[in-house]
Amino acid sequence: MQGDKMVGDEAKACLNCGTALVGHYCHACGQSSHIHRTLGAWWHDFSHGVLHIEGQVWRTMAMLVTRPGELTRRYIAGERRRFLSPLALYLFSVFLLYIAYSALGGFATFHAPGTQEAATELRAEVAKVDQRIAVIDRDRAAAVAAKRDTALLDKERAELVDQKQGMDFTASAMTLGAGDEAHSSSGEHQEQVITGWKSLDAKIVHAIRDPEFLLFKMEANGYKFSWALILLSMPFMRLFFLWKRGLAMFDHAVFVTYSLSFVSLLMVVMILWTKLAHLPGLALLMLAFPVHLFLQIRGAYRLGLVSGLLMTLVVSVMAAAVLLIWIIGLLALGMAH
Repeated sequence: MQGDKMVGDEAKACLNCGTALVGHYCHACGQSSHIHRTLGAWWHDFSHGVLHIEGQVWRTMAMLVTRPGELTRRYIAGERRRFLSPLALYLFSVFLLYIAYSALGGFATFHAPGTQEAATELRAEVAKVDQRIAVIDRDRAAAVAAKRDTALLDKERAELVDQKQGMDFTASAMTLGAGDEAHSSSGEHQEQVITGWKSLDAKIVHAIRDPEFLLFKMEANGYKFSWALILLSMPFMRLFFLWKRGLAMFDHAVFVTYSLSFVSLLMVVMILWTKLAHLPGLALLMLAFPVHLFLQIRGAYRLGLVSGLLMTLVVSVMAAAVLLIWIIGLLALGMAH
């Protein structure tokens, strides 16, 4: 066997790709011409691989936190082996976030009360709103009799009516299941009309009745479709920087992916901060995002102070819009199945 004969010796042809060797490494695939089959060699390869990757990770993460603009610019310029790739770092950070969230939970514990209990509480709030509307009606009648201005009373009444309609809708949706069962037992059936689209109405009602299950599906889909944030952000970045020459979509992809990696790592820190350390100051940690975004934009795109601040504001608004679109997508996926 050629492989057995050459193990431990200098091969004349690369054992990996078969290319004739010139020197100690294959010029086609890079494999060494000296192949070992000893435990010591295995340990050497293992330790070298771990330390090499670890060095890349720590070097990249340190620059991501302290000099994100320089990291982005240097990676785009061609320093690829020195730093961990943006996509690899993003997948790593999302994995850490998933582990932290699964093990410790988010920033707040979500608990949905029982359907009947929640509906009863909501009906009680509706009754309070009705009482307030009745008081306003009496005050308005007195004001009209006294020929006083009723604009403020009319405005407050309109706001309360809108609030009452929303509360009525939610309470009706919560009790739909129990109502349907009662009507079914007596041979009757009542449909809840929300949008007029029966299949959509059914999904909305189901989501309201079981919000915890919907939240679970959104969390699972959020992990699976986290990459969609990159794709959604890139066209906006391209549009916002059309005025700056010499930029390619690849440059924006690197910027967005490194930025999202930082956000994921920041969320991991926030979860550990609140769940393990129980420390105050969560709002201060949240301020790290706009500061980091400013440093990255200014450094990566070589902007001045004013233009850097302006583009930070623009990209922040874009990030909020992209996040909203992404959440709506997760909500639609969660309600679809």
